[in-house]
Parts: sequence; C-alpha cells; structure tokens
Amino acid sequence: MSRIRWYGPTILLLLTVTGAMVLGPTLVRKIARSYEDQRIELVGQRLQENPSLAALSDSFKDIATFVKPSITSISILARDPATGKLVDVGNGSGWVYRHFPDPAESRVYQDVILTNHHVVEQYLLGRADQVIVRFDDGGEYRAYDLRTDPKTDVAVLYIDRDDLRPARIASEPAIQGELAFAFGSPFHFEFSMSQGIVSATGRQLRTPGLFDTPIEYENYIQTDAAINPGNSGGPLTNVRGEVIGMNTAIATNHDPAASFSGLGFAIPVDLVVRIADRLLDDGEVRRGFMGVNVYNIDFNTSRELGFDGRGVLCNPVPGSPAAEAGIRLGDIITHVSGKPVRSVEEVQIETSTNPPGDTIDVRVWRMGEELEMRITLTGSIAGRPARPPVWDSLGSTRAERRLDALGIERLETLLPDVIDERGWAYTPGVLVRRVERNSIAQKAGIQPGMILTYFNGTPIVTLADLVGVAEGLQSGDRLYAAMKKWDSSTGQYEQFEAEFVMP
Repeated sequence: MSRIRWYGPTILLLLTVTGAMVLGPTLVRKIARSYEDQRIELVGQRLQENPSLAALSDSFKDIATFVKPSITSISILARDPATGKLVDVGNGSGWVYRHFPDPAESRVYQDVILTNHHVVEQYLLGRADQVIVRFDDGGEYRAYDLRTDPKTDVAVLYIDRDDLRPARIASEPAIQGELAFAFGSPFHFEFSMSQGIVSATGRQLRTPGLFDTPIEYENYIQTDAAINPGNSGGPLTNVRGEVIGMNTAIATNHDPAASFSGLGFAIPVDLVVRIADRLLDDGEVRRGFMGVNVYNIDFNTSRELGFDGRGVLCNPVPGSPAAEAGIRLGDIITHVSGKPVRSVEEVQIETSTNPPGDTIDVRVWRMGEELEMRITLTGSIAGRPARPPVWDSLGSTRAERRLDALGIERLETLLPDVIDERGWAYTPGVLVRRVERNSIAQKAGIQPGMILTYFNGTPIVTLADLVGVAEGLQSGDRLYAAMKKWDSSTGQYEQFEAEFVMP
C-alpha cells in the first residue's frame, strides 16, 4: 500500500500532462477565444456608452442635413451634332446664395446660385447649349443670366425657383486646423460629402494652365477634405455648417485625369461674396488700382530693414494715387482696409475688390514708424513703373560733392526687378555702380557691385536715404559703412565693413 500511495501522485501527474498534450491546443484556443470574446464585448459596450463618439457622429449627420438643401449639382449640356440630342459635357457643383428680387411682374423672387467660372466656361464660350441645376429634392432647372469673373473664378447664375434655403455664410475666416467639410458632385456622384481639416490658408497655385482662363487673384484655403472633379463650385463648410469657402481646384500637375491626392483648394467665402455682390449689382467687376508695385519680403530682408512683422515692400508709380497719398519707395504695407496683408496677392485682392472711386485705408511701416494713409482708387494705373533712380536724377549738389570727395561716383536704388535681372536674392540697399580709382572709398574697400546697407549709422534702403546722410557730412567726420556683395559660387551675400574719414 505504501508503494501505491507513493507512486499515485506521479501517475496522476503523468496522466494530466499526457491529457494536456493531447487536448492542450484545443483548450488553449478555447481559452483564447473566450478571452477575445470578452474583450470585444467590453469594447462594444464602451462604444455603445461613449457619448463623445456618438455626439461626433450625430454632429456630422446634422451638418449634412443642414447643408444639403443648399447644394446644387450642375451639368453642362451640348447638342450632339450627329444625333441632335443634348449630352453631358461637363459637371460641377454650386450652392444657393440668396433670393434676389425679380423686376418682372410674373415672378416675385429668383434664386441665385454661386459656382466657379470654370464650371460654366464652356457654355460661356459657346461650346455648350444649356446649364442645368439640380437639387437633392429632385428639382431640375435651367440656369440663365450667367455673370462671371474669370480673374477670381467666381460665377453667379439665376434659376426660376423661389423656395430654396440659402447657405449660411461664416462670419469668421477659415483657421488652420479646424474641421472642414466639402460638398459637391465628384465624378457625377451627386450631393456627396467629405471631411478633413483646413490644412493652410493664403495659398497661391500659380498654375496658368490649370484652367482655360488664367486666374489672376489667388488666396486659397488648402484642405485635405477630398475634392475631386465635379466638386468645383460646391461649398466648403465648418462644423456649424457655415460656408467658409468655394471648392475650386486640386493639385494635379496639369494632369486632367488626376484625382484628389490630399491637396484641395477653396476660394475664401469673403472673397466669393464680395465678387458675387459686385456681379449681381453691377453685372461685372470693375477693379480699382492704387498705383503701387509691391514685392514679397522674406525674413532676412525684414531683419535688414529692422522690421518685425509681415507686409510687402512698395515702389509707387509717379503720379499715382498711392504716390499722391504719400507712399514712398521702401515703405512696407502692413494693412489694407484694416486687414493685415502678408503677401503681394493679399494686397492685390484687398485693393482690386474695391471699385474705382472708393477710398481705402492703408497702413505702412516706414523706418520704425507706422503711418496711416487714405488712397482713392482709380480705374487704371497711369504711367509705367519707375526705373530705379540713379545719382544724377536726384540733383543734390551738396550730397553729390560729399560723395564725389569720397570717390563714389554712381549709385542706384536696388529694387527687386534689378535684383531679378542679376539672379541675386533680394536685399534692400543702394548698389554702388562706379568708384574712382585710388579714392578714399576704394582704399576703404568699397567696390563696384557692392550694396550699401548702412552709412554713418543710418539704414540705407533707397538712394534718398544715402543722400540725406551725405548732405549732413562735415570735413573730419569719421564714417562707417556696412556693405554686402553677392557671391555666385555660394549663392549668398558676403558682408563687408569700411571705416574712413571725410576729407
């Protein structure tokens, strides 16, 4: 009996191990499956009980419900010469802008639809016969009285319907990072919705071959909400269902067969509305000009000028409204009509959306000062941009004598177009054209081709700045000059300094 008791546990263990070896894989799978089922069930319960996800989904559905009645699908129809039937030769999207009073007695209101110029361009060019506007409720209407502005790619058109709900316009501009929803009819899949974010604002495509008529005024919202052919003209909305932009283009590298690749672009709604109202009120967009050439400036240029901000460098046309208002060469425009401007395109848009005769407020930065100016726009710019002034054109005899005594004989204000001719990076200053041999300036290291940026403690942006300093020089004054010279081998400017005494 003692032997049996002694070997009993061992035999039981061996039987257990043998059973586990035979039944183990099945048992392990059952245990794992049971664990996975429990885990999935818990996750399912959390999803059912998660108010945030449900609220987010409900919000997206609410946006679709709110926006959809205002969306249109637009078809461009042309008559087939062989069959005589109307065939679809293009499509796009649009949205209801507002009711518009109709002077005809037979109707009280017409509805106005907004879309892109390029959506209806084939019709305007006589290559198509009808523009058909369809709604999600099944209504279908022929558009008439089309008015467009190719330079901004905005179009308005009328339809004979008076019971639509206009889309709600956002009161605030789009902000990078906010959720965005693109509506439209991509590839003829009508009344579609996609979701993404505002990737960036203030974008320029600079793609003259993208549309038949090049767009001249660009200031796009970039989004990763899917935009494809057929979305053009449809609204881009925020999380409140308010329109923040009009879907217009995608990055395609000019490939007409290309589709969305994460880069969609929309015209900001404030620009769309300004252009649409001009088209509705006047039938066309007449653009005002203030007569100033403007240039983008980079960080290095801003640092050279001592300017800590964003804006554009100015060169006013002589006799223009800008020149008469007091804008000078080298001024930096920072605001137009109270809005900050960061690029040439923004200045052009803020100016050109005002008709001739309007007066706009312009804020400029000038050598550490901020100045407010009022400019009355004209219908065109009189004259041509001024070429950079050279020394002889300024006629300051006293300053001329002082600089001649130093051996500096010819100078020129360095403007961006002069820089472009040479392939240099832009920098403000005065270009030294000629230096007398064995002169004080030459012995101090000043050479032709150098750019004077500081002279006797004064920043030099234009030749007028240098003349102002030179007129006050006296014999025996110790002078300091800071200069730079372009090095084509490195693609950068070399820095130089010079010290000398006024004879």
